[in-house]
Amino acid sequence: MASLVLSPAEQDFITRGVEDGFRADGRGSLDRRQVTLRTNMISQANGSARCRMGHLNVGTDVLVGIKAEVNTWAPGEPDNVGSIVCNVECSPSAAQEFEGRGADELNVELTQLLDRILNGPQSGICLEKLCIIPKQAYWVLHVDALVLDVKGGIIDALVWATRAALLSTKLPRVVVESIPDEDGNLQSEFDVVDDAEDQISVEGVNNLPLTVTFNQIGKRYVVDASEQEEAATQARITVAVSPSMDICAVQKSGILRGFSSSLLTEILHTACKVAREEFSKFKDTFAAALSNQSPSEASTGSTFLGAF
Repeated sequence: MASLVLSPAEQDFITRGVEDGFRADGRGSLDRRQVTLRTNMISQANGSARCRMGHLNVGTDVLVGIKAEVNTWAPGEPDNVGSIVCNVECSPSAAQEFEGRGADELNVELTQLLDRILNGPQSGICLEKLCIIPKQAYWVLHVDALVLDVKGGIIDALVWATRAALLSTKLPRVVVESIPDEDGNLQSEFDVVDDAEDQISVEGVNNLPLTVTFNQIGKRYVVDASEQEEAATQARITVAVSPSMDICAVQKSGILRGFSSSLLTEILHTACKVAREEFSKFKDTFAAALSNQSPSEASTGSTFLGAF
């Protein structure tokens, strides 16, 4: 994922440091970079969030928008559930290798990972509540993510932004009525209430998992690898953990080698430990984003999307 090329001396410096418990930026092996989170960045969306891991211009930056629309049921589809459709795109300006069609493979990988996390019982989202009338109409949540900058840790930043966007998503209230037809049979009809003050949240979004990505460098591993550390990575694995500390999904990315069984067992155990702290940090960061006051935040820039 990283286009940075390290010299043998740089590779050796990073590898020896990780094996000895030191990182070039001063973090511990399991420490995440500073996280900046903003919600409601896109006025036309039902929910949106922007997440940056790292400092301005040297961090990974992801923008996620949620758009809800009513879809008509078609034969062959599930009877009484809604759906979530994911799409992830890496901006050509995010990294040099993304120019042209260079990001196509990564776009597919990230889209499939996000879809695997959000669709299914492991996501915690109640898809039944997205059904308006069985076999007639349901809500579709379009989750569209745009990667604006990449400086390592793209998967975790994507999941943080998506979780924040879904937590901020509001759906219009729907009124369902039973109206008799010409033969006296009752037919269900619905009306979407166009009132910004009369909206509901997506049920179950508080149960959405967070991901912890481990990069193996030498004989050890780190969480939230920087761009330089990703260039020195030998293997990478992402573990999705729910708020109840259940492992929901595991994905190994396309690196040259795999993990030993003993190291993999250690990583899965560590993922739950790290995730417990991550959920606490996410809760505080999200609350600060809602109040538009982020604690201990470094100076930020201003974009056409608003201050960030």
